[in-house]
Amino acid sequence: MVTRSPLPLDLQLAMLQPPRGYLTLSWLGLVANALLLPFILLVILRDPTWRTVHIVLGSSAVLPTAVVGLVATTGLLKWRAWGQIVAIVALSMSLAVGLPYGIVRLAVFSEGRALTAVIAGLVWTVNAAVLVYWCRPCIRRYLT
Repeated sequence: MVTRSPLPLDLQLAMLQPPRGYLTLSWLGLVANALLLPFILLVILRDPTWRTVHIVLGSSAVLPTAVVGLVATTGLLKWRAWGQIVAIVALSMSLAVGLPYGIVRLAVFSEGRALTAVIAGLVWTVNAAVLVYWCRPCIRRYLT
């Protein structure tokens, strides 16, 4: 006796392939979070004006965010459902750290304000777009 699946064939085939951009964003996230660790050190050593602020912010906010991001992308690349949840947490942490830092830096420093505004705006936009991507229900369905 042949058992028929309750799902249509096109839905079954769609479940075999990862959602568009899944692997690309997972690998980009892994590389970005891995590069963030030496970048923190570079920022601390380069800018003597805010060295104390960068040390405190780097060790208390950026470092944990990067580590959570590394765990999330590792989970996503191993096709674990919890990787999506951890990725959402890591991206939310990144927005929670980057948004106030960028605003304060724009308000306090007058030199390089245009460049800071452009870079901060791009980072916030990309961060929010990737957060929306990982919140999509099709990824949850695919991983479970």
